[in-house]
Amino acid sequence: MANSELRQYNLDFLKQAAPTLHGVLAAAEGPAAGQSPAALQNPTFVARVSIDPPRPDGRDPYLGRFIGGLIERACEEDTPFFDEPAFTLSTALAVVGDPAPDALADMVGRTRCIYLFVVVDDTGRFAAQLDRQDWPAVADRVRRRGGQIFFILGGDAVQISGEICSTLASTAPAAIDGLALTAFGQGTLAKELADTLGRLGFRALATLGTFYDECLMLRNSEQNLRRPNILLYRNRTRLRPGIAALIVGSGPSLDADLPFLAGHQDKAVIISCGSALAALLAAGIRPDFHVELENIDVMPTLRPAAERHDLSGIPLIAPASVDPEAARHFDRIVFGFRPNLCNQPLYGLDDGSQPILCEPTVVNLALAFARERNFPEICFFGVDMGTRAQQADHDHAKGTWHRDTASGYRAVAYDIAVPANFGGTSYTSTGLYQALHALSLAVSRDASGRHYFNYSDGAEIAGARPLRAADMRPTPPGRPKAKIVQDILADFPPWDPTRLPDPWPGAEMCRVIEDRLAATRGLLKGIRDFSDKAYLPAIGQLFRYGAGHLAPAPPGPESSANILIRGAVGAMMLFMEYYLNRVTTPADQAKVGQACVALIDAALDDLMADVRDRIGGDGVRNVPEFNDIRLPADARFPAHPTVPRNAPCPCGSGKRYKACHGVV
Repeated sequence: MANSELRQYNLDFLKQAAPTLHGVLAAAEGPAAGQSPAALQNPTFVARVSIDPPRPDGRDPYLGRFIGGLIERACEEDTPFFDEPAFTLSTALAVVGDPAPDALADMVGRTRCIYLFVVVDDTGRFAAQLDRQDWPAVADRVRRRGGQIFFILGGDAVQISGEICSTLASTAPAAIDGLALTAFGQGTLAKELADTLGRLGFRALATLGTFYDECLMLRNSEQNLRRPNILLYRNRTRLRPGIAALIVGSGPSLDADLPFLAGHQDKAVIISCGSALAALLAAGIRPDFHVELENIDVMPTLRPAAERHDLSGIPLIAPASVDPEAARHFDRIVFGFRPNLCNQPLYGLDDGSQPILCEPTVVNLALAFARERNFPEICFFGVDMGTRAQQADHDHAKGTWHRDTASGYRAVAYDIAVPANFGGTSYTSTGLYQALHALSLAVSRDASGRHYFNYSDGAEIAGARPLRAADMRPTPPGRPKAKIVQDILADFPPWDPTRLPDPWPGAEMCRVIEDRLAATRGLLKGIRDFSDKAYLPAIGQLFRYGAGHLAPAPPGPESSANILIRGAVGAMMLFMEYYLNRVTTPADQAKVGQACVALIDAALDDLMADVRDRIGGDGVRNVPEFNDIRLPADARFPAHPTVPRNAPCPCGSGKRYKACHGVV
């Protein structure tokens, strides 16, 4: 095929496979603009993404029994595992830079990838190689394995990582462990991408949820939505409040800004987030809205405020799955729905009741609320997302539950360095890193023209202008603030209680789940080669992980039942792949894979028994209290067998293990 023909062939393919990229290329003066870079035969950077080892969690006993049983068998049969993914096989492959056609074909062949991510950080450079790289042929090779190819446009490591993790979470969450990253040039971006993927990789498990959590949130929803006089959240409005919104978190930098907030609380709408409520009320600041998110353990952080102040007049913005004990302290409540949960499809709601980018923390939900109420200016106070010092004395503001020495609170590890809001370095945790990424994504991609300011002395939020409180000049609203708050509440429709299912569809949901689990057993028992990962997208299609994640889940009990148990199955699949990725010899792969299938089969029996017990009657029932199943923070699985450091490496390199796969 001539160069010009191949170029047009590629453009025709991209028009269907990557319309956004095609649009950028078509808008350029000519796809061949710029000098074609030299294609590289050898990668300049290679990395594997590794998720954290599994830890026991009382909310997921099925996963615990599966992993415990697998480790027990491995010890009995002396089957060792590497600490990191081994061999070249990888379900997902991300490629950066300018590989020669045969070099790319070699990587796709050696990894046997099901998901191929092509990072396009420079459209001019990408356009210049369209006359030599046969992208339809590459895509066809991946698709023949049941896979997909994705083109990611952009040069920001956080944005690229987010798209990769989000795509895998909605198609095959188990594929994140062992993801291979290969760069042909573009070494700086590749290293940043490897680092960021390592931090965000845990999202695959966090997004899945557990059967216990789903049951608890469904039970909470059934209780909360039977309250009188509640409102339904809507993420679209024509209101224009004409006043700034101040989102107040409970980071330690809030202490210095409380006097400023107290002196200007009549000039802006104040939205308190979680434990910040106690700090604000103690300083004489009554927020105009309060936001909560979690389904359990809200009361310890809310109690300092609830015991000293009447909260009933403060409007609460929360998901319907929020802890009902916390919701009882508020009289005016607007309930929305979190993405990816089983309650929204059960009540037949569309995505208009779902705040956009509202997770994983209460600050993310507060930002979604402020954006979707059309506040023209959004300001962050106390949204530190960690601490300025890695070993800080305090990680929350004064007056919060976390600062009470009798609370038993233990700070998480703030071991991830990120740019600080006012220059220098701040430190965040694994969980808050995800929240910070979501905040930055929401702010930087907002094309509405609204202004964002970050007054917090913590982590930088991309797109928000750093500003000190002393430099803020709030403009008094043109009408009473109380009327603005009243108009915002009046814009939400009343909740329609007839949406609650009557009679309870427990029997139907049990039938759906039984069929799903039977199909799962059939897929797993049909595996003949555990290096052929076609079973992962098949599991993904069976449980429709994208429903409720990238798009609204279809309404009805069938969709709700699917979401109810897909996290439990997905977690077992994720850690089945975790151990398969770490076998020391190809011969062990079949043995470990067969053991995984047998153990998952038994765990599915336990899961089905709990399904019948908890949702098979006339409502959600027999959901244990979290404190009754909570495991100690230091709980660990027994150690699995490993290769002695001075033994020959099982990979066959001829080196000692400590000089090969055991290199620290």
